[in-house]
Amino acid sequence: MSISISRRAFTGSAALIVGAALATPSFAGDSGGDTWDPPSQPQDIGCTEFDRYQTLTPNDTLSLITAYHNPDQARGYAVVYAVDDAGDAISFNHLIGNQMVINGIDRFEYSVNPVDFRSSVEEGGATDLDGDDVRDLDGAEYETCPDELLVPRFIGQTTGAQPGALGGFFNGNLILIDLNSGADFNTSVDFLTYNDNEEVFSGEYSFSCWDNPRLLEISGVFGQSFLKNSTDHDDNESVGGRETGWFRFQGALANSSAATIADPAVYGVYVERVGGYTAADLPFESGAREGHVLPRSIFGDNSDGAALVGAPAVERRHPGSLLIYPEFNNLYGEMTLFTITNSSSDDEVRVHFVYYGKYGLTN
Repeated sequence: MSISISRRAFTGSAALIVGAALATPSFAGDSGGDTWDPPSQPQDIGCTEFDRYQTLTPNDTLSLITAYHNPDQARGYAVVYAVDDAGDAISFNHLIGNQMVINGIDRFEYSVNPVDFRSSVEEGGATDLDGDDVRDLDGAEYETCPDELLVPRFIGQTTGAQPGALGGFFNGNLILIDLNSGADFNTSVDFLTYNDNEEVFSGEYSFSCWDNPRLLEISGVFGQSFLKNSTDHDDNESVGGRETGWFRFQGALANSSAATIADPAVYGVYVERVGGYTAADLPFESGAREGHVLPRSIFGDNSDGAALVGAPAVERRHPGSLLIYPEFNNLYGEMTLFTITNSSSDDEVRVHFVYYGKYGLTN
């Protein structure tokens, strides 16, 4: 089943109602009748870009189904930022939003706010201060990235063959986003994982551009079996017999065929899955380091992401000029809703949606 909808249809919150009434495309949950051809497995497309522009009037809100807005990509993340009539990035600290992922077959999955970045440039002024057409998260164009990310809890993970003591399976995912180096780089991330008795275990995971691994793909130390049988855990600290812990992580190194960048900026969102239930929230942040939104060069953006010594962590959850939506999922059986709102009561704004598709579908 294929439905063509013009850009004009994506105006205001009516987009959500229109999209729901027409159903989602075949790769996002619609059987499409007798002629439907199931899509193949997602293919790595290297974080290719797909973009659109939308205009928001004062106090306007736009909710859209990503599979309609971006029919060419299956999974990845998105960046939305304020621009002028010529499409150049500007300061406009009035953008807020939300991301909702829904299993189109049987359940709601999770909802999370995008990561907000304000600009210190005078409102309406151009933010591309160095003229390289890269959104720099450096404290000048937009706010900095965190130096370190902290997730306050995970529950001991199980494999598909190991249901948890509380019923169901425990198999959370960690969305990882490269906010420094670009699609030509492989980025390694350092992890410190703590059990419920303050023991610490180190680990490392590598990815390119965007990834969504299960915790057990990152390290076996997240597993219930390891935490219960191979650590000095506290028998009195558990959730119905289920071990718990917490973890922190930061970028370690990014490599391309031509450059090595130390301390690259990354972001991550832990999506906790327990049986048929899912929840997510943005992590806590510590410190600050420079970042960049996907430079298109094997040399990166000619700067590393070293921590800014003494710089405080950015205070999130404020209207910003640039929003990062951690995930869109247009796979069969899934649906993602993005909402973006202009909280200004006086000024309209044009926004640039840039989808970075890590995976695409071929039939």
